[in-house]
Amino acid sequence: MADDDNDEHRLTDGVSVDAVKTFLADLKKEFPDTYTEMTTEDACKQLVVPRTQQDNCAYVDLLRKQSSHEHVGKATVFVSHAWRYKIADVLNVLLEFAEEQRASKEDSQPVFFWFDLFMNNQNANVTANLPQEWWSTTFKESIANIGRVLLVLMPWRDPVPLTRAWCLWEIFCGISNEGTEVNIRLPNSEEKALEDAISDNYEAVTDTLVRVQAERAEAFNPRDKDMIFEAIQNGVGFGALNQAVKDQLRAWCLEKAVAAVTGMHARGEDKTEAFARLCHQVGLVLREFGEHDQAIAYYEAALALHAEAGNEGDVAALKASIGIAYTKKGEYDKALGFLEAALAILLRTEGENGDSVATVYTNLGEAYDDKGEYDKAIEHHKKGLAITAKKLGEQHVRTAVAYNNLGAAYHGKGEFDKAAECYQKALAIRVEALGEKHPNTAASYNNLGIACSNDGQYDRAIENYEKAKEVFVETLGETHPSTASIYDNLGLAYASNGDHDKAIEHYEKALAIALERLGEKHPTTAQSYGNLGNAFDSKGDHDKAIEYLEKALAIRVETLGDKHPSTASTYNNLGNVYKSNGEYDKANAFYEKDLSITVEAFGEKHPSTAMTLANIALVHDERGNKEQACDYMQRVVDIFTETLGPDHPNTHRAEADLRRIRGDRADDTSQPKQAHQQQQQPISGHPTKPLAGWLQKRGRWRRAAYRPFWCKAEDGHLEYGESADRAAKRRIPLSTVQSAELTQGGEELHVTVPGRTFVFRLDDRSELTLADWRNAIKMGASGEK
Repeated sequence: MADDDNDEHRLTDGVSVDAVKTFLADLKKEFPDTYTEMTTEDACKQLVVPRTQQDNCAYVDLLRKQSSHEHVGKATVFVSHAWRYKIADVLNVLLEFAEEQRASKEDSQPVFFWFDLFMNNQNANVTANLPQEWWSTTFKESIANIGRVLLVLMPWRDPVPLTRAWCLWEIFCGISNEGTEVNIRLPNSEEKALEDAISDNYEAVTDTLVRVQAERAEAFNPRDKDMIFEAIQNGVGFGALNQAVKDQLRAWCLEKAVAAVTGMHARGEDKTEAFARLCHQVGLVLREFGEHDQAIAYYEAALALHAEAGNEGDVAALKASIGIAYTKKGEYDKALGFLEAALAILLRTEGENGDSVATVYTNLGEAYDDKGEYDKAIEHHKKGLAITAKKLGEQHVRTAVAYNNLGAAYHGKGEFDKAAECYQKALAIRVEALGEKHPNTAASYNNLGIACSNDGQYDRAIENYEKAKEVFVETLGETHPSTASIYDNLGLAYASNGDHDKAIEHYEKALAIALERLGEKHPTTAQSYGNLGNAFDSKGDHDKAIEYLEKALAIRVETLGDKHPSTASTYNNLGNVYKSNGEYDKANAFYEKDLSITVEAFGEKHPSTAMTLANIALVHDERGNKEQACDYMQRVVDIFTETLGPDHPNTHRAEADLRRIRGDRADDTSQPKQAHQQQQQPISGHPTKPLAGWLQKRGRWRRAAYRPFWCKAEDGHLEYGESADRAAKRRIPLSTVQSAELTQGGEELHVTVPGRTFVFRLDDRSELTLADWRNAIKMGASGEK
């Protein structure tokens, strides 16, 4: 009996385009003054029910009697909509969609719409008593058989269907069926609303996409909502559902924004200031979605008109916008040229203390920061900060942003103490102005954590990350992307501290949030996969490392492209895994891919290029190609010296590696404070005699306080004491060592035994590398001689 009911209610037929046109014409004829304002529910009560009441049938049954072959056929499109919509808008969307299909000749078959107003008997609630099993089987299978879902969305600012659980179910049934296409359309009446919103504020579009959160949906019956939400979470997930809607809504917004400009041009309004303003705003929208080339084209069209009209303020704003777009593209010299031109105009028109002057100083600082010229970045951020603090006061939230930008520049330069000082000032302002429980305050705690982590103060980093996490969870929720980013940062801190299991635990939490909120195909999800890959590599689980890193790579190639710096970084990390595994050909192939992208994105003389060259140098060193290794490492030293300065930690590390490769170890007395992020420490040859020498050891409670100890690795033990001629303070049996790993870019050696991790750094008197110590400890732990 149940199967008979399922067959009876299976969705098979649809109505033709002509039937839709006829119904719309009937509405207009019957209700000439009100039909444009009638909702689908109004049309049901005032037209469909009166016509079908006598026969107690669906509207489609009337069409069958009139002409079953002409007006009714196998459904090709399932229509998902909200009954509170204006029926004329919905029907016009159906007709526009059908015309698109006809014009594109995508399908030679005629379009037949499964539209509930027509297909269900509106004289009886036929779906009210259907079991939930029907919705999860027959209904879902029916949509799969139809093969296409047309989702009608309006208003564009906050679409109604995303607030109704049953509409979500229809979307879910579409995207969870492989081979079912989901198309989103908005009525033409929404185009003018979009154009007006963009003209007023370009961020209107991005604000709309932020509101796409299917989790907000409600249902009249709580059991229905529970069933739908559980199915979505167990299926594609809310992240994928939200992303599917966002992708098409974004495409519609971009298409209509561009169409607004085209329309003004067609009407001969392309020489007006209004046209110039619209071009600028549309360019800003395009920039927000990463369409930088298109954005620049619109900026330039607006710039020409404003320049001709002598509107210096608009000319400056457009030059700044073009500069920002080139910064985003990685074309820093072009970016700086436009930004400097904008600054010159503003200094002349507004004076040194103008609001826009401060903004352009910040833009310049960001461009120099991205280019790796940190001293110039600091110089410009300081100028922006001075103006902002003078005009708005030291305790203003915009002053906090300026401190944050300055801190980022110091951070890039490797001056972590100064970075932390700036971040601390930003935090103090935000706590005072916004309160402790505010997302921006949490962001400052996060920045402090990053600075502490890079300075080797992992406990302080974790403390700040935990504060940030607490605020993000309380204000934004456990599954917000900002919360996920904190879990990622906590993972990085634990990984740097040698606690790879805790790192993996936090990375997995970040990944779970990313998958739920953003979906599989998102750069943030790729970041979490990448972090997990690196953590498993550090644990020595190379197969898992490669599995996660390949997932990260596939997502980044698909979402960002093969020429994006994040894609390059994934190639680099894969190279690291293969290098650790001794597969040098594969490692070098990945490093070369990384290098090709990095040079194209940043140029030959950039710190990121140097990092990749360093990895290639180390591969050559591992393979015994000393001459090639020296050539590459010399290039690294030259680039770091030119871009970061001779005293930067990365420069010191590269010089030390170059001396080691050349065999000049005895002359290597200056040790770097921090190595560059991508560099891997070299693996020295097996020692032939017991190791002894000075190392710095961190205190037991990880207070980041290091003391010098005379250390020895011999007779199956690692021991350390106050000096060579005094008894050892402690002896660690090498047989108890669980791992010995280089962390923090190779600047720390973490030796883990049950219940404790010993952390060592090189001392100024060290004549051995940490890699020498690591190898000796590992061989002792494995019983090798």
